[in-house]
Amino acid sequence: MQIQLINNQFDSDMKSLEWNASTYNKIKESVEKPITVIDKTKIPQWKFCTVKGKKRCTDNMDSTNVLILDFDDAGYTYQEFEHQFQEYQYILHTSYSYNGQNSKFRVLLFLDKEYEINKMFFKSETLIFSPYNYLLNHFQHVDPASFVKAQFFKVPAVANENAPYYYSIHSGKLFNLFDIPGYQIAYIGCEDHEKEQKKQRMAKYAVMKTQFNGDMTNAINYVKRKMEEAPSGLRHNAIFGLAAWFSKVGGDYQTFSRIRPSWADKTFDKQIKRLEKEWDKIGTK
Repeated sequence: MQIQLINNQFDSDMKSLEWNASTYNKIKESVEKPITVIDKTKIPQWKFCTVKGKKRCTDNMDSTNVLILDFDDAGYTYQEFEHQFQEYQYILHTSYSYNGQNSKFRVLLFLDKEYEINKMFFKSETLIFSPYNYLLNHFQHVDPASFVKAQFFKVPAVANENAPYYYSIHSGKLFNLFDIPGYQIAYIGCEDHEKEQKKQRMAKYAVMKTQFNGDMTNAINYVKRKMEEAPSGLRHNAIFGLAAWFSKVGGDYQTFSRIRPSWADKTFDKQIKRLEKEWDKIGTK
């Protein structure tokens, strides 16, 4: 196991430390004695995992045996967490924005083995094959950002030496994710299920692409009409949905990008530009 460090929330160059007794002691020391930082954007961040490259990105995340849980729910206190998970090994510390009364804290929950991050936090529309949803249901008060694959978290820090701060380094057994009902099946089967779903979608889209017999006039007119009808506030989703549909039925990006509703603005132009890089993918989702 390793610890990945970045200088701040804007940094993407990971620095790796091997997990051993010395680094674990340094982790405990950093929790016991949080750093003082005036500007929270400059707080270093960490993630406990092995990686496949040096840049912070989803594709480079490998495996982990530490689940970081971020809590910011007024209806759930760190005392409640301590009671609920008293049999497990964890490190808990309050967040930078903790004021002594709010419920802002973070937990390093130690796991029984290393889990592949891609499968651990995998999202699927088929809920029984969605480990992400099982985690959300089990840790009901957690911030969903805890289960973002490349999410890093600020190291323990306070704004000044008098700022309220609490920590607990708790001994106990290691947490087994497979003890969460349904999680093991989802974790083991999610990638194969997604491959099968994609195969079925591709077969369906292959049929869809034949319906216009090469003449996209009706499809273009449909997109024009729907773009014009898109209500303010929902236009971003409408454009993405129309782009996905147009791609599925055989439309190309160049043709789609020339369709411009009367309400088009700079935000619309930026979205259309972003679609160019995603065009080959959106038609398969």
